[in-house]
Amino acid sequence: MFFSLLNTFNRLFKLAFIFAAVISGWTSIVLLSNSSFNFEIKELITKMYLNQKYFIFNVKDLSLLLVKDANARFSDKNQSKVP
Repeated sequence: MFFSLLNTFNRLFKLAFIFAAVISGWTSIVLLSNSSFNFEIKELITKMYLNQKYFIFNVKDLSLLLVKDANARFSDKNQSKVP
């Protein structure tokens, strides 16, 4: 069972890697050939990287909120136990 799951993850990882390599290569070729869509492609790539940055910041903020919530819950439980 474990090896079957590992094999499935391995195949998905390979598929994702091949997809990313094909898209990256295709994008590089189009940008180097001075396509009429260069501006739009560069703008979209910029948006993709900004979204990644904001995603990481949002995950950090969510983590901080979850820790604050956990601290508040634990402190409420400890206060209710104290006579």
